[in-house]
Amino acid sequence: MSLVLEHLQVRLDRFTLGELSVHLPAGQVTAVLGPNGCGKSTLLRAAVGVQAPRSGAVRLAGEDVHGLAAAERPARIAFVAQRPAVPPGMQVEASVRLGRLRLPRHDAVVMEAMRQVGVLELAQARLDALSEGQRHRAAMARALAQRNPMLRLIAVDEPTASLDPGWCGELAGRLRGLASEGLVVVAATHDLAFAAACCSHAVLLRAGRLVTSGPFDAVVTPEAMTELFGQPFERLACPDGRTVVAPRWR
Repeated sequence: MSLVLEHLQVRLDRFTLGELSVHLPAGQVTAVLGPNGCGKSTLLRAAVGVQAPRSGAVRLAGEDVHGLAAAERPARIAFVAQRPAVPPGMQVEASVRLGRLRLPRHDAVVMEAMRQVGVLELAQARLDALSEGQRHRAAMARALAQRNPMLRLIAVDEPTASLDPGWCGELAGRLRGLASEGLVVVAATHDLAFAAACCSHAVLLRAGRLVTSGPFDAVVTPEAMTELFGQPFERLACPDGRTVVAPRWR
């Protein structure tokens, strides 16, 4: 099982994601990396069926994502947007339950999803009264609540943008766990430390075009990041023996 983008082209008002073909494997967390405005969010939105392509195809486990009926998609795909919608007055638990709107009711799955991302104690709180990070965790809980035997893909856009370091670590572990269950897991991010902690595959984009893709350590190198971002990068050693690629500030 995998997610395959075939000659994908998406045209927006001032932007084109053009002729992109890439394979995202199941059982791994894939990082989508690149400068601001390069097409990371557009790629994710096309991959989950939210943004219709101008041409090309998106196939998940052999199925055409854009050919799925609206009622079928939530059983197969979970998506956490960069700025999740916050309906006025809606409580956290009610928003998480929306993840099962087109799935059989399963209270235990909903409760466990909230527990896993630390919002169970906020179940009756209003979303619009929470911090940005808490709202993002609630959106992640809604995606986790979609878990069912048909689920194939979880895509998260800028997952750490508003999270504190502790929850970034928790989320990295959750994504690795989901991938270990055989799901395709994709995260568009600027956080290289987070990506290094949970991703084993990477896709690099520049100006709507694919630069390269492949195993994380082979793709995310100081040389590649320096060229991609126009900023010097270096490889740093961690106390546990791992290495990470990080910017070298001028």
